[in-house]
Amino acid sequence: MGLAERKEREKAELRELILDAAKRILLKSGQEGLSIRKIANTIEYSPATIYLYFKDKDEILHELMEMGFTLMNKFMTKAYEEKDAVKRIYLIGKAYVEFGLEHKDWYDLMFNSDKPMKHIEKCMEDWDAGMAMFNYLASTCKEAMLSLQMHALEERILALQLWSCVHGLVNLAHTERLEIVERNQTKELVSKTLDTMFLSIFHK
Repeated sequence: MGLAERKEREKAELRELILDAAKRILLKSGQEGLSIRKIANTIEYSPATIYLYFKDKDEILHELMEMGFTLMNKFMTKAYEEKDAVKRIYLIGKAYVEFGLEHKDWYDLMFNSDKPMKHIEKCMEDWDAGMAMFNYLASTCKEAMLSLQMHALEERILALQLWSCVHGLVNLAHTERLEIVERNQTKELVSKTLDTMFLSIFHK
């Protein structure tokens, strides 16, 4: 390995180290507890080094969000390949829940932050991954509604309804509230609720 190649690898490793430290701080202390100095102290580098990779903590937050959505998209592969729009919506919901249950840390960071990130508030168009996923769900809803002649509904409102349901299920599972409903049946309750919601909307 040449010197230039080694330096590039070291830069990539340090960048990953910064992001990992930021993620751990966020999960422990929230956005208000995150700072460039705290990240620097965690990885034992100077704050100046962090600024060589990111202009501020908001850019770090944004990068973490994009990483989370990239991971989430991997769960959506089967859904994206489905030709039938109605079945695709079901698979999207199922994949969303599976991602949320398997990756609680990423899910909390992406969907349970205390408030919108300043970087996103200033540059909404930069939140490509998150908005692309929602817009894809909305367009799929439109396609399904046309196929079933559900003309009275709005696709973006239906997409919000579906998102609200799966988001609620994931959070109820995370906080063990579903254990109150039925002990040791969290996955089964989530699956049955998802099925019931889907059938109640898209029954033929």
